[in-house]
Amino acid sequence: MNIYSRDDERSIRVERLVRDWRKSGLITDEQRDRMLPDLKVDLRRTNLFLRIALFVFGYVIVNAAVGLIAINVDTNGAAMKWVTSIAAIGSFFAAQWIISQYRLYRFGVEEALAVAAATLFMIAGAMLFFRNFSTLYAFGAGAIAAFVVFRRFGYVYAGVAAIALATCFIFDLEQSDTFRRLFSAILLLTVFFFSRERRQDHEWDFPADTYAILETVAWGGLYFVTNLKITTWFSLPDEVPVFYWSTYALIWVLPIAGLWFAIRDRHRWMLDLNIVTAIVTLSTNKPYLGAAQKPWDPILFGVMLIVVSLGLRRWIASGANGSRRGFVAHRLLESEKAKLSLAGTATVLVPSAPAPHPQPSPEIGGGGRSGGAGASGKF
Repeated sequence: MNIYSRDDERSIRVERLVRDWRKSGLITDEQRDRMLPDLKVDLRRTNLFLRIALFVFGYVIVNAAVGLIAINVDTNGAAMKWVTSIAAIGSFFAAQWIISQYRLYRFGVEEALAVAAATLFMIAGAMLFFRNFSTLYAFGAGAIAAFVVFRRFGYVYAGVAAIALATCFIFDLEQSDTFRRLFSAILLLTVFFFSRERRQDHEWDFPADTYAILETVAWGGLYFVTNLKITTWFSLPDEVPVFYWSTYALIWVLPIAGLWFAIRDRHRWMLDLNIVTAIVTLSTNKPYLGAAQKPWDPILFGVMLIVVSLGLRRWIASGANGSRRGFVAHRLLESEKAKLSLAGTATVLVPSAPAPHPQPSPEIGGGGRSGGAGASGKF
């Protein structure tokens, strides 16, 4: 059960939306001022940058303290699993205590304690039955711990981590790659349909927004384990022709089905994800078929994306009131524009091609272009 009440969670989300609506010009100052007093909660919050700073420092301090205690208790490491187990339990209850005592909400400190508890439990689980670190037990313990943190504190990233760690647990089994991919697909489909049902029960009210993200992550994970050409670094596929061509069919079916779900439900996360998976499918089509890739393939691919995006934009804008079935061709919220700007800024971090090195001028006769061994460059 979530430590925060559903009314508080709902009020915080609605307050965030109201402020975003005002920045986007969808409501007036008077309307905003009338709505905000009804959305106040007695929880302490802070800005994003201070939250990240408190989280990082708190997480480092907790783990450093546990490591120091473990080293002093037993130098050969035999007591590590017991120290981390006790520390995980203590951190988990300390996070609950600090929230109840100081009414913190996404403040960074309590998040550091909760995430540290999950990390320590992951380490303890990996060393519980083996003297050496076992990745299989680490992934299993991590998935359980992340799920508990998600259910208790409502951290969406903990739910995402639980899905990812459960998938890694399956891929760490000593089984064939085909079995692991099928098992992972069953797990991810189960998470997808469960999250989808929970989201539809609440009609985009809290916690529907949380389950919408988990639904999208599960669908993305399903595509990830299905596309054999983008996961060769993760697990080498078996030489099973039936399974190979089945996955080839699925990487075309999944984006189409996902787009249908997204458009019907007006599910923005699913819409963005399946646009990306459709692009990945087009990019991996030739490798799947074993066809030779040409240098001009990226150019043709880019031109095709530009034509499709411009055509789709014009088609939506030509509808009644500039929309079709509730979809518009421009962004309405300032928060979405800010995310797009942030994504554009992040492209600066992409490494560019190395600068060409200047070719040194040939030295003639041991001197410069003139002088030295000869009076001019001809000598």
